[in-house]
Amino acid sequence: MTTITIPIKEYKESIQIQKSILSRLDLLQKAVFENSKYYYDINPSLLKRYEKISLDLDKGKGKKFSSFSSFKKYLKDL
Repeated sequence: MTTITIPIKEYKESIQIQKSILSRLDLLQKAVFENSKYYYDINPSLLKRYEKISLDLDKGKGKKFSSFSSFKKYLKDL
């Protein structure tokens, strides 16, 4: 196992970004599943894509964004 050292500021920023992504993904998931009457209107390939993103996050994989605007663009493109 390899150990790396990063500045505490960079570590805290990455934790905040991860929390932000997870909270937004939770909101998206609630919006999709709470409106179950619209569940069948969602494209199955889109659901598979969301599930893959969720599984990747559960496995600890992440996506790095250079700015908050690029993160917002990523969410809009979902």
